[in-house]
Amino acid sequence: MAPSRRRVAGFSLFEVLVSIVVLSLGLLGAVGMLTTSVRSMGESGAFTSAVNLVRELSEAVRINKNVSSRNDRAVNPYLLDDLKSTDALPGGLAGASCAGAGASCDAKALAAWDLRQWVARVRSTLPEARVAVCFDDGLLDDDGKSPTWDCSDGGHNLVVKLGWKPHVGSPEEMSPDAAPRVVMQLVLAHGDSGSGGP
Repeated sequence: MAPSRRRVAGFSLFEVLVSIVVLSLGLLGAVGMLTTSVRSMGESGAFTSAVNLVRELSEAVRINKNVSSRNDRAVNPYLLDDLKSTDALPGGLAGASCAGAGASCDAKALAAWDLRQWVARVRSTLPEARVAVCFDDGLLDDDGKSPTWDCSDGGHNLVVKLGWKPHVGSPEEMSPDAAPRVVMQLVLAHGDSGSGGP
């Protein structure tokens, strides 16, 4: 009888050890899934913020359509070449404000102020943000699958291209040269795109 009791006691201890190992593996898997979920939620939040920022700029350019619809850099301060996070903020009224009842800004000055304030918000919201605002009808690269940072500077579509360094992703997505993550039309130009206005 004594030997069988030892076998039963030893077998119970083995079962406990196996169950601890299985439980540990399950907990490690759960922690991994939780970590991935938190990163994905962070990226989802960044994408939502980016879309909201683009909508904000869209409203500003629609309000100031007489300036924003012109495909001429001399009269349209909304036009912005590929601006990276290390570049200086675009020109405009750095020390002044076009907000409030006492502000006196013409449409062009308002556009410059709008863009400067917007780019500052983009940089404070999105990690390593990259921005372009331009007239572009050819939004996709040569393979026709992904958007490109290059602008044709022609056509009737004023678009914003926005990118940032994601929290998770492939090495291509994490690269500073990754394709824009959000591309959205802001406004249609008046008449012929080469005329610079109505």
